[in-house]
Amino acid sequence: MKWKTAFILLVALALLAGCGAGETPTPTAKPAGGPQTGPLATAAALNNQVTMVPPTPPGGYDASGVTPDDYVGITEQAWHIVQANYVRDNFNGADWDAIHVEYVAQAEKVNSSEELWDLLGAMIRELHDDHSRHVRPGDFADEFELGSNSVQYSLSDYSPNRDAQTGTGLDIWPAKEDEYLYVWKVCSESPAASAGIVRGDIITAVNGKEVVKTADGFDPYQWVPLRWDSGSPFTLTIQSGSDAEPRDVQVGFGEVSGCDDWSYEIVSQDPYIGYIRVPDYSGDAASQIMSFIREMEATQPLDGLILDQRHNPGGNSDDTAGLFADGVVGTVGPLRADKQRTTYRIRGVDWNEETPLVVLTDGNSHSAADYFPAAMRELGRATMVGMPSAGNTEGITGFNLVDGSIIRLAVTTLLLNDGSSLEGIGVIPDIEVPLGFDGLRQQPYDIQLQAAIDFLSGK
Repeated sequence: MKWKTAFILLVALALLAGCGAGETPTPTAKPAGGPQTGPLATAAALNNQVTMVPPTPPGGYDASGVTPDDYVGITEQAWHIVQANYVRDNFNGADWDAIHVEYVAQAEKVNSSEELWDLLGAMIRELHDDHSRHVRPGDFADEFELGSNSVQYSLSDYSPNRDAQTGTGLDIWPAKEDEYLYVWKVCSESPAASAGIVRGDIITAVNGKEVVKTADGFDPYQWVPLRWDSGSPFTLTIQSGSDAEPRDVQVGFGEVSGCDDWSYEIVSQDPYIGYIRVPDYSGDAASQIMSFIREMEATQPLDGLILDQRHNPGGNSDDTAGLFADGVVGTVGPLRADKQRTTYRIRGVDWNEETPLVVLTDGNSHSAADYFPAAMRELGRATMVGMPSAGNTEGITGFNLVDGSIIRLAVTTLLLNDGSSLEGIGVIPDIEVPLGFDGLRQQPYDIQLQAAIDFLSGK
């Protein structure tokens, strides 16, 4: 039966998931080995935020007698999961008891799994929580390949740690503040690079259709297919700087390599300032950062350090925070009278607490990339430069339903020591620097990175 196949797939996925005074020198960037980087690391970091919970009776509701074709029973099970586990016991203002009556009555009229899934999706949307949603078995591939809290799409078919894979080599992932559809990065060996596309180029049209930002952002159906092999070449209208005329570029699909995201370099000799690109906080990110620091300090101590966590989907940044600071940041847990919260403490210090530190953030600094700058600010350890982080601080758990579908539900959130929340707000930079039209193309360093260098140089 289809539901049994879906359930087996779900269990497999659950097991795989982890619940200057001187002149600035020419950059000496070094790509890093080690953990996987790029879009697949993005997927892994986001996926690891989810802990799968088997279909045991949640909230006292006994689902043991519910069968995959018991649409009322499955609706009851889903409602009780939210009732017992949702992060806020006010359900964001939704009358959850009234919703129970309404949706159970609708479930009595359901005649198919498709109708049931439509109903469950609508019920979870009553929470008005972008993190929480119902996932159909047929959507598992998209859901677990990317795991985004806003858009579920497959972003890439290439892996930067293999010699070559098929793709375009374009890294496009608009941040919430972006007024333009930027090319964030281009893999050095790729069809996009061969077409002359570079970091900071702005895409104004795809196949002749103008790119327009709405209140909901850029249409993902327009930009997501540019990243993986959709089968046919496409034409991009590119503007390379405000003084350039738009031009049409045809981009196909082919071998892609040179996509390593982890890197480090010395960006100023006097004062001696180091820079580390941190694309995600998965795996051994803290060890990777510490090894880069040792490399840069082989000849002399750093006078300042810049950690660039822009476009970082998260993971777990506690160990990284412990390189630089020690102390209580706040509490983590549900916002419910019947639940306890735990102290969120950073334990260190593995490097030092004195060297000036700047953290670069943007609207695509998610989850652990919200937690890290929040911890650095709360403990007085760093200056934030760039744009506000994503404000994606809710922890998500996946609850299995008996029909093989799941509910991904927000169950915890971070509160700082003063009781304030970053959810939906993010960490506001000390020095706010919008990219503007040309900021990402600025040489030798983009406008946000240059602002960080200037700050540490006392300019």
